[in-house]
Amino acid sequence: MRNAANGNGMKLVAISGFRSIDRQSEIIRAKLASGQAIEEILRTVAAPGYSEHHTGRAIDIGIPGEEALTEGFADTPEFRWLDVNAGGFGFKLSYPCGNPHGISYEPWHWCFHAKV
Repeated sequence: MRNAANGNGMKLVAISGFRSIDRQSEIIRAKLASGQAIEEILRTVAAPGYSEHHTGRAIDIGIPGEEALTEGFADTPEFRWLDVNAGGFGFKLSYPCGNPHGISYEPWHWCFHAKV
């Protein structure tokens, strides 16, 4: 998918892929230590054991030189390219606006779903 994007003038970078349950726990503990409430944290970080990153199929995508993991990614040509083309590679946007999981909008988070 990255090669196809490059061929269309889009530069995509992998920000985060596989993440262990222990790493997910560390992320949450760090956010708790910084004073964030657990309810707030769980709107942006899946609970350990429930993250798509644990499966090895999820990837957070960004753009070189741009701030990563922000909703602003949705306003980029790279996101628009993904929105149109990622499905052809088996990837689906996991957390669109108003998703039923209660997770904040994450235009950078895509998960591979095997084509059947």
